[in-house]
Amino acid sequence: MKIALISSAMDSLALFKFLHRYDHEFLIYFDSLNAPYGEKSLKVGLSAAKAGILRAKEQGADAVILPPVLELAFLNDKEMTNEERSLILPLFSHYLCDEVFPHSLVGKLGLFGEEEVLRDAQELISQLSASFQPTKNQQNTKKFTFPFQFWSKDTRIFSHLLQKLARKSLLVNTVIKQDLRYFKDAAVDSLIPLNYSYFLAERTISKFLNFRKIRFHGFDALERSFKSLTQGKENSPYGVKIHSTDSPLALTSSKKMLRLLQRGQQIEIRGC
Repeated sequence: MKIALISSAMDSLALFKFLHRYDHEFLIYFDSLNAPYGEKSLKVGLSAAKAGILRAKEQGADAVILPPVLELAFLNDKEMTNEERSLILPLFSHYLCDEVFPHSLVGKLGLFGEEEVLRDAQELISQLSASFQPTKNQQNTKKFTFPFQFWSKDTRIFSHLLQKLARKSLLVNTVIKQDLRYFKDAAVDSLIPLNYSYFLAERTISKFLNFRKIRFHGFDALERSFKSLTQGKENSPYGVKIHSTDSPLALTSSKKMLRLLQRGQQIEIRGC
């Protein structure tokens, strides 16, 4: 299966924490020119991502993985044709519907990401959840509220630090805990990251939270969603081709990420 992945710099490349284990041909649209999408308006992000989707179609991609909020927005765009919509792999939507919504304890969800996309994300996730049918356990829980209630937190500093510093650094851990304390005080029961790079901090997040009260579904949950969506379609030898819209320096200087992408093989990187 030929899968295109659109990433504004390093954010969505975090998915290779598990993607490198699957035999697919990956076409990465590394949009360093417009990075980061999360700090721009949704309109600007959609426009930039459309160029990546067009390139993916030209290269014969069978599916396209988009950043979380852009995926929700494209799938909700009534102007898209069924053919265009079928090209988008609904990874984040699947993650929400199969992992987050059914395991919510009291119907209080916390969104964290860059401020520019928080409002749009809340509206899109609220629309997606409208078709969700609460489980029997949820229906039998007196404190459970539906439609879901949302709390949002701007965590852009968190995002920048994850890309610049080691995830185990004291500064990263301190900022993460300070940002997430807001959700503890609000008594939300599930956290929803709006950027795939946030999943890289799942160990710190999980240690800070009490899973019985606040749940964070990490890479294992994302991987289950990916496996469900691509089951039986591993018919290509593993390979990675990267097209950078600007200088690929941010990627080539990250030796750890390159080793993860390579899986012991050579990868192709092209810049404009």
